[in-house]
Amino acid sequence: MKLLKAIFFTLFISIVLISCEKEIDLDLKESPELFVIEGIVHDNLGDNLVALSKTRTYDNNGAIEIVSGASVKITDNLGTVYSLYEITPGVYTDSTLLGVSGRSYNLDVNINGNIISASSVMSPRIEIDSLTYDEIPNFGGDDELEYSILCHFTDPLNVINFYRMKSFLGDDQLDGYVNWNDDAIDGTSTGLPVFNVTYLAGEYATIQLLSVDEPNFRYFVGLAFSQEGEVPGNPESNLIGENAVGYFGAYAKSEVTIMIVE
Repeated sequence: MKLLKAIFFTLFISIVLISCEKEIDLDLKESPELFVIEGIVHDNLGDNLVALSKTRTYDNNGAIEIVSGASVKITDNLGTVYSLYEITPGVYTDSTLLGVSGRSYNLDVNINGNIISASSVMSPRIEIDSLTYDEIPNFGGDDELEYSILCHFTDPLNVINFYRMKSFLGDDQLDGYVNWNDDAIDGTSTGLPVFNVTYLAGEYATIQLLSVDEPNFRYFVGLAFSQEGEVPGNPESNLIGENAVGYFGAYAKSEVTIMIVE
């Protein structure tokens, strides 16, 4: 029995590690200029943004420049059109946009005649039940104790769900990501570890549990197999248009903050 438990635990960790998101970059030595789209619709006001930028060729130092002055619109399946305005260079929003579970959202971007579009369906929100944390052994070292986070929630029975977790310290997003489907947890209460991130005593850990659709799930899992960096490389994307990389997603979000106590 102990051997079976050990094998199962090893397999569980291996699957999760494969699903943990990494930052990636593009091989700019062989790539043309590309438009980078990062678009998110959440089910709460004031948290819906589309960021536009553009890569330059390797000969131009591989730099990234923001894209201002674009036409950006989001339309839901009821026909409501939101014309996003630029709040800071390259970042567009509409303060009245509120995502609703079950609705589909279409993104249309026009950058000097370059048309890029995408669509995403907002899945039902899955609430975080609680956050817990475990001390990471430092084996007698003098370093400050660090703590890892577990996110506890209940997966709905007989409903296909895809999840993404983000981690924050204050307003700063950290490197901790998990992307997961419910094949192994359907209808159960579970606690998923947030890999790649630790917290110190006295810090406030914030975890977001996002319900994503399958195309976005596949995109973020694809990040794990790409190189490190900030520009999406070759993951399967839901964007339609020439020379465009990135993603557009409608996410129902649950968020919980916990203070780490030694």
